[in-house]
Amino acid sequence: MNSETFMCPQCGQEHHRGELELSYKRPDMVHAMPPEQRAAEVSENDDGCRTKDGRYFIRGVIPLDIAGRDQPYRIGAWVELDQASFERVAELWSDPSQGDEPAFPAKLANNIRLLPSTLGLPVKLKLTGETSRPDILVPASSHPLHQEQCTGISEHRAFEYSEGLA
Repeated sequence: MNSETFMCPQCGQEHHRGELELSYKRPDMVHAMPPEQRAAEVSENDDGCRTKDGRYFIRGVIPLDIAGRDQPYRIGAWVELDQASFERVAELWSDPSQGDEPAFPAKLANNIRLLPSTLGLPVKLKLTGETSRPDILVPASSHPLHQEQCTGISEHRAFEYSEGLA
């Protein structure tokens, strides 16, 4: 093992640091709940969750191109949708033609580190395929995340996002 790799404490496997991507396990408001409240008020899995008070969330990825890489860096994040959109996403979840569906209006449900506040930032959730997480797209705005999604990021910026995850 060298400085480019690390031993994963969860799976026990050696990984290249470049494989790490920033990811949020749950929407910020769900993550902040005490365990007993969360158990009583949230129906959840790793793809979606809803609260008893009528909030609906789907997990997706924010793709950021990196020059010289075939695959973008992806920040795993959650978006909040209205009930009708949440139900439509659930209906299409295993549909091979889900990518034909127009993007859903949503709001980011995580405050992404290293950026000005992203909690509540208007976004679009685009279904991409039955075996991949939906893309989270940031519409035109002055927010730096929109700029990074449009112009891409450097390897160094990807490392900054991932720093401390190992």
